[in-house]
Amino acid sequence: MSKDYSNKNVSILNVGNVLVDIEISITEEQLSEIPITKGRAIEINSSELDLYLSKYNSQITNQYLGGSIFTTAATSSIFRIKNLFLGSIGKDKNSKFLMDIMNTYPIETFLNISSLNTGCCLIFLTPDKERTMAACPGASSKISLTKFKDAEHVDFIFSDLYSLNSDMNKKAISHLLSTKKKLILSLSDLSVMNKHKDFIKKYFDQLEIIAGNEDEMRYLEESMNFSLINSSVKNNKLYVVTKGSKGSIIFYQGKEYISKAIPTEVRSLNGAGDTFLGAFIGCYMETKDIQYSSDIANFFSHVSVQQNDACLNLSDLLNTKNAARAAFL
Repeated sequence: MSKDYSNKNVSILNVGNVLVDIEISITEEQLSEIPITKGRAIEINSSELDLYLSKYNSQITNQYLGGSIFTTAATSSIFRIKNLFLGSIGKDKNSKFLMDIMNTYPIETFLNISSLNTGCCLIFLTPDKERTMAACPGASSKISLTKFKDAEHVDFIFSDLYSLNSDMNKKAISHLLSTKKKLILSLSDLSVMNKHKDFIKKYFDQLEIIAGNEDEMRYLEESMNFSLINSSVKNNKLYVVTKGSKGSIIFYQGKEYISKAIPTEVRSLNGAGDTFLGAFIGCYMETKDIQYSSDIANFFSHVSVQQNDACLNLSDLLNTKNAARAAFL
């Protein structure tokens, strides 16, 4: 593990997917032949994964660490908080690929080793840099608490709705939340939100930070029958809304904190939202300054879209942190 940058006073247990992202450059016509809506995400099985990998093998442009939970944690880990990660991988060559990268971040990992193959996510990138995803969860659907016994000393649980992709995962995450820990939740795709509305309602009182894009937050308002700004007062929750090229807006205690996106040439949008959220969580836990943390997070997102990997490496994250702080002193 790299040098420990953590502050033991605040700890986050990140629970969920870590996957191998396989980037495929694809034309609009080719994407239209795949049963998926552009810009959205679907879950596929191992046979479908093999089919797409074979069909588009010559168009594979990159392979890197993915999975929203670990990539978000990697970014937040460079701030003064303690990060732990609980997930599951397989015994195949992809597991070594992931572990070698995961071990470069100051994150304590607890990994279940499954008989299933390590999870993969196909990232279909069209010429406009929009990403469309097809994920095969594989081993990531087998999260176990067998190797993790220290939930008592954790302050926050962070997860997303994608990670509830199996009964085993849902049982593990629900058990952790039964201890009444505070929850940070990333909402994920609309179809996934619809599937897990009951989970949101069940643990709503424990939610402290809720993050999503404009469509996801609009769906949340409709399904919960409230407005974000009113709920931020009544329920004392912090709502983080990403707006792509328009930046972000955060609602807390009836106030709006707006941060404009920094204009930049986009190479890939993959991982930009996770990088934003990781920077916001880390900076906010460190400073409790919403506006400053939002501005810092937008800077991280600005750097993220200029490279192809879903997650910045540790050196780039530290350099970005220093540059962001200099920009917003």
